[in-house]
Amino acid sequence: MKGSFSVAAEIATFDILQQMAAILGGTKTTFWPFLEGLDQNVRSYYEGVRDLTSKSGGATNILETAFEPYRHPGGVHSYLFDSAASSHLGGSDDDAYSFGDGTIDSPFSVGAWILPRLVGPRTIIAKYDPGVGVAREWDFRFTAASLFGLELYDESADATEIAGSTTALTLNRWASVIAAYDGGETSPVINLYFNGVLDNDGSSAETGAYVAMENTATPPVIGARGLSTLPVQLFNGRIALPFICGKQISAAEALSLYQLGRQLVGV
Repeated sequence: MKGSFSVAAEIATFDILQQMAAILGGTKTTFWPFLEGLDQNVRSYYEGVRDLTSKSGGATNILETAFEPYRHPGGVHSYLFDSAASSHLGGSDDDAYSFGDGTIDSPFSVGAWILPRLVGPRTIIAKYDPGVGVAREWDFRFTAASLFGLELYDESADATEIAGSTTALTLNRWASVIAAYDGGETSPVINLYFNGVLDNDGSSAETGAYVAMENTATPPVIGARGLSTLPVQLFNGRIALPFICGKQISAAEALSLYQLGRQLVGV
């Protein structure tokens, strides 16, 4: 038709965020949709108020200077993490980030959309300090072979459970990655989802005699592990829509999170 044109459908950002939050549930859930493109505060959404601060080089640095926020079609941002500048997001310790008490673990899941620019080992999200004081809990990361996975650490026993993916991440390509732990210490099931599809058999490799994670004072970090004063295993690339929740995400829920996230990220 002469003079006709098409208008892209408007994305209902907050409706999609509410759907994602409903999937994550109300138990120890922290969801950062990265709605902010300025300043230094990165606010959590929906359940709980657990905000983060943008940092680089061990000091606070505003997002627009250090993280090159990019606003995606769904109204959320991704941030560029530069490992050479020690870019990361740091928070404060909270029981909502811990899923073990030294005796038993509880279920939890962690995930994000990522676009890695350099191979690993690099951390996506962690509550894991390997430095002075040594207070390790869990580390969601990818390896030198670009396989993503989750490490659980029993600090008192100096023992680990580590699950890894079978699919390697591709540099400079967006992917949804999720690790979902059932909380079963003696026979743990850690499911890994790549773009909404189960990518492993749920098994993990144990080193030492793993009992359960400890609840340490280590703060959460996105884009690195350790403390904000000395972050290590720094991520290089973009991260969007990170979350932590106190349940084991199911296969159907992982697929739904992927489908909803695609609308927001625009892939």
